[in-house]
Amino acid sequence: MFRPLWLAFRAAVLATAVFWVATIIVDKLHWQAPLDLTKQLIFFIIFFLGILMIEKK
Repeated sequence: MFRPLWLAFRAAVLATAVFWVATIIVDKLHWQAPLDLTKQLIFFIIFFLGILMIEKK
């Protein structure tokens, strides 16, 4: 009954952790995306990779 909720929660926690680690790494490298869209670009990349990892049944 709670399996889909548990899977969604784990995915959200994992994606948040990956987002903040990537953000810290990008900040340490002093890299900036045009128009100050660095965090949005990181989010989009993580979201896109997450979509690609979904198994279709």
